[in-house]
Amino acid sequence: ICPIVGGMSIQKQERMLSYNPTIIIATPGRLWELLNERKNAYLSNELPLIDVLVLDEADRMIEDGHF
Repeated sequence: ICPIVGGMSIQKQERMLSYNPTIIIATPGRLWELLNERKNAYLSNELPLIDVLVLDEADRMIEDGHF
């Protein structure tokens, strides 16, 4: 299980992803940062193979003014 959330060291999260977790719990913002800005290889290549992806705070994504 790998938590991917803001407020934690991004380097530590990248190290945790290097263990190829099958469960990732992520906030959308940090997941986006690792996918698009940091180009994390595991997320880019293996995301379709992850068994479970939990998006924390997904309700905030649909609030007015979020995007």
